[in-house]
Amino acid sequence: MYFFYCVRFTGSILEKEKLINRSKKKKYTEEDYLYEVQVLDPNIKRLKSIIRNLKFRRNRNEFKLKRKMPSVCFGGKKNLKNGDLETYRFKRARRMLIPGRRQGKYSNNLFKLNIDNDMLTYRSTQKDIVFKVQFHKYKDELYARVNEKHNSPDKAVAYELMDYGEYFIVKAIFEKHMNLPKTDTLYGAIGIDINVDHIALCETNMDGNIVLIKKYPIHKENTKNKRSEELYQLAIEIMEQCKSKKKSLVVEDLNFKQLKTRMLYRPKKQNKALSSFAYKKILEKVERKCLMNEVDVIKVDPKNTSKIGKEKYTKIKGLSVHYCAAYVINRRGMGFVD
Repeated sequence: MYFFYCVRFTGSILEKEKLINRSKKKKYTEEDYLYEVQVLDPNIKRLKSIIRNLKFRRNRNEFKLKRKMPSVCFGGKKNLKNGDLETYRFKRARRMLIPGRRQGKYSNNLFKLNIDNDMLTYRSTQKDIVFKVQFHKYKDELYARVNEKHNSPDKAVAYELMDYGEYFIVKAIFEKHMNLPKTDTLYGAIGIDINVDHIALCETNMDGNIVLIKKYPIHKENTKNKRSEELYQLAIEIMEQCKSKKKSLVVEDLNFKQLKTRMLYRPKKQNKALSSFAYKKILEKVERKCLMNEVDVIKVDPKNTSKIGKEKYTKIKGLSVHYCAAYVINRRGMGFVD
């Protein structure tokens, strides 16, 4: 291919030189001029571009053939080659996330999902590993992503592999189309203040007056799995509260990097309580549930919410600081200024 275009380019250059010589001998006609400008010059320009692209492609392929692709083996290549699978499995990472690729036929570089028989193929460095999978939730949407056309914006599907010793869990991650929220702050809002041992909820009406207060306890002494399940149930309850009243949820927009910096100057017991508290996980669960159920989430500036609630509303409303902080957060989401 490269040789073919080089020959055509050489022929065009020779024709150009002939026309130049004719012009020097004063035998240059109007037809020659039009042929040179309209046909010959554009053709030379196009051939130069093609040859330049072919050269680049050739050099890149030569570089790829010479270069040794870097690779990482979690758990050590020696253990894998020696067949010591127990040591290899113990030392390697328990999680593996493979990002999606929208240019791929199966939406991923290493994972190939056959939607006809629910077989997932993992293309490793040693051999292809085939196993049967069963995706429960959003299965139809996942298969629709895999069936989309090449290079579609939403085609990419990432896979996360989690090793639990006796079994593996495979998660398929893709971008889900969210419907527009069906809640607003026209008739009020629901604000929450997240604390170490509970979540304080405050509901207001269209005038910004308190309609309902509620407390959701968090048992921090629970195990990690129990705490995760408890937070999941709390997120569902808060979402259902917003959805049934058709009111938006208002939360604080916290900067977690600043919180980590402040932890350097706090007592150890307080830092331990704040670390196990996992504010970010609670907030993510609540936001995810709300967005999936068409509930609008409004984030407001968290500055001085507890301070304003304590100094301005605790005596007037006869409520605790945490309820008053949730009340201030709620009013900020509705556009009121305290």
